[in-house]
Amino acid sequence: MRGNWRWVAAMVVCVAACIVLPLLWRHAMVDLKVYRLGGSTLLDNAKALYDVRLAGTPLPFTYPPFAAVVMVPFALVPWPAAAVGWTAITLVALVAVWRLCVSLPSAAMLGVVAASLLLEPVRETLGFGQINLMLCALILYDVLNTKHSRRGIWIGIAAGIKLTPLVFFGLLVVTRQWKALAYATAGFAATVLIGFAVTPRAAATYWTSLVSDATRVGGLAFSSNQSWNGFLVRVQGDLDGGGPVWLVLVALTALAGLYFCRILWDQGDRLAAVSVCGLLGLLCSPVSWSHHWVWCIPLGVAVLQRLPGRLKVAFGILWCTVFAAAPIWWPPNHENRELEWTFSEQLAGNAYLIAATLAVVALVTYSVKSSRHAVTSSCQSV
Repeated sequence: MRGNWRWVAAMVVCVAACIVLPLLWRHAMVDLKVYRLGGSTLLDNAKALYDVRLAGTPLPFTYPPFAAVVMVPFALVPWPAAAVGWTAITLVALVAVWRLCVSLPSAAMLGVVAASLLLEPVRETLGFGQINLMLCALILYDVLNTKHSRRGIWIGIAAGIKLTPLVFFGLLVVTRQWKALAYATAGFAATVLIGFAVTPRAAATYWTSLVSDATRVGGLAFSSNQSWNGFLVRVQGDLDGGGPVWLVLVALTALAGLYFCRILWDQGDRLAAVSVCGLLGLLCSPVSWSHHWVWCIPLGVAVLQRLPGRLKVAFGILWCTVFAAAPIWWPPNHENRELEWTFSEQLAGNAYLIAATLAVVALVTYSVKSSRHAVTSSCQSV
């Protein structure tokens, strides 16, 4: 009887998500259209890969050449088939992310997955037709599944599609996973070589100039940019970026974060280690749009697994509320209105950064307690 009620509750969550999600659906999968533009341009005129714009918009193709190769199958089919297929793969990836993060009964897993559709990074990924959940699932599989013989290769391939997964090379280095690092390097190198083989001119343009051009991806001040750089732009009012302050902050964040990843890995908490590394990529990248924050799922699970009962409930409610209600959109936004935010608007508009900081504080606190407990137990056993 209890099992039946679990399934009823899960179905209620599914129905609620199906009702609410269309009300929040936006963007008409415009990023998938850009992906398909890359694939179709590769077929029609590969040299023009970084010159074309999506019809009716200023949006260019901004990804490595290998990403355009991956998108060719979606460019070859009609738009309805591409949209349905992409959405289906994204939903499969969402399920995979949850299954890699936590073990739950089937009914509970169904309810959790359905509820997570309402998290702003997830629904924005679906609305834009973004690739974030697919990459997140690939990386989690590569890091957490220690049984497959070519660990690291999916990290390299993910980085060849979208450069941000390069941060996970740092995780492999600090945890001394040299074999996985070799596979990751080989995988990434293969994607670069494939890009040059398919379109030498466009590949040369990308890797020599466009790779460091953050202006092609949108306004840095936009509230959706939940990175240290976006935060500093909004606080300082400097549209060119955070400048030297940002560089120092990135260096400190990377060094401290990777050191903490090593501690978590040595403690056996691989989910926390890979989640913190994913967070490093979000914080340190010049641009981390809100839909990149699908890492809120593994990071939230990692923190919940560390916290005791009452704190677990409080943190879970707070975490889900922040990423479902998305206060980053409450203050005035677009057209650089973010530069005029008041203090309270800064708090709401940088909510993901604040929530992530609290999550890291919680992980640090309880990892220190875990280390002390391990030392105490060792001393007592002696």
